[in-house]
Amino acid sequence: MNTAKWIFTGYLCIILIGCLLLSLPISSSGERLDIVDSLFTATSSLCVTGLIVKDTPNDFSLFGHIVILILIQIGGLGYMTVGSLLFLAIGRRFSLRQSTVASKGISLIDTGGLRSLIKKIVLFTAIFEILGMLIFTHSFAVRDYNYPLWLGLFHSVSAFCNAGFSLFSDSFIRFQNDPLFLLTASSLFILGGLGFVVLAELVTKGKRKLSLHSRIVLVTTLILLVTGSVVFFLSENGGLLGGHRIGTKFLLSYFQMATPRTAGFTALDLSSASNFTLFFILILMFIGASPGGTGGGIKTTTFGICFLSTLQYLEGKRDVNAFGKRIREEDIKRAFYVVIVSLAIVSFGVLVLSLEGLPFERILFEELSAFGTVGLSTGSLFVKGVSLSHDFSILGKLMIIVTMFAGRIGPLTLGLAFLERKELATYRYSEELVQIG
Repeated sequence: MNTAKWIFTGYLCIILIGCLLLSLPISSSGERLDIVDSLFTATSSLCVTGLIVKDTPNDFSLFGHIVILILIQIGGLGYMTVGSLLFLAIGRRFSLRQSTVASKGISLIDTGGLRSLIKKIVLFTAIFEILGMLIFTHSFAVRDYNYPLWLGLFHSVSAFCNAGFSLFSDSFIRFQNDPLFLLTASSLFILGGLGFVVLAELVTKGKRKLSLHSRIVLVTTLILLVTGSVVFFLSENGGLLGGHRIGTKFLLSYFQMATPRTAGFTALDLSSASNFTLFFILILMFIGASPGGTGGGIKTTTFGICFLSTLQYLEGKRDVNAFGKRIREEDIKRAFYVVIVSLAIVSFGVLVLSLEGLPFERILFEELSAFGTVGLSTGSLFVKGVSLSHDFSILGKLMIIVTMFAGRIGPLTLGLAFLERKELATYRYSEELVQIG
């Protein structure tokens, strides 16, 4: 099998195991989950999406919560990273294929630095999740919640892995006036979404020696955060933000524009947001996080390269340059391929979901949230505390499952897993001009 098939098969096997565990009676606090809802929850957990068809705090038992948390952690790190870590723990050496698959899974170009990066990934994850757990635990203990340490651990892992799963039916709405809580949560999913390669470079090299990849990631992330915060503040100042103090408005604007980058938590009821705000969130969800991170979407580098290449082409420039470096033509092609395949997946998903007979704008939002592995939703029309996916038929839920899976492993990886063939031809056809545009 090629690398894409290994990645596809690995994620699929873990999802099926998670589905089996969540379908057990011990995983439910009440009525046992049917196979489709178990598969949906397992996929959403491993793909760190956060869309739910069952109310997580009320419909699952402690065992079910633990299964969901383990799937989130594996999905956030990537199963290749977890597998590689086990190999290192027992003293095994990587084969060439294992190194290639693991490197592909964490977006590492040079396989020679695989062992070092895996150790850094584990270290970063442990540090950030423990710090988040301590701060969250303090917040929960102050409010006299039961089991504050468990709540702190669950939400810290969920936030850093950009999963969006919460043990509160209203997500983080109850904490909208708690700056420490919201800043901690947003910091966790921004750090997780940057990508472990970028975090490793920031620690070891400093900002002056960053690679072109890291520079594009950091600048694009900053632009999206700042632009999004300003847009949300202006569009919802008299809407969702009405009644809050000016400082809280800025904080909520920042938080709500950080979370569409695949985190999935919310401190406001998005079902009441304006169409302008929802459309802007759609754009952010489609872009997503960064390569090698815990988020989905087409990735910040893809968006950045497509934007720069289009802009510089219109300016009549021959090469695409950024930060004093020239971007490879192969990377430019790959970026546009990702966008095209992603649009095809989302379009097909929306087409299938249109059969559900629900409002189109809600269907579009749900589908893009699934593809970006975000987890934001306008909510069920009939049941509180769950996503719109709850209202879908079996066909609709399966479509969301496929979309979440494609968004997590990557649209090109999904395509290569099924379509890649060895090219045996040693000849090339002659060229002929085609009019474009």
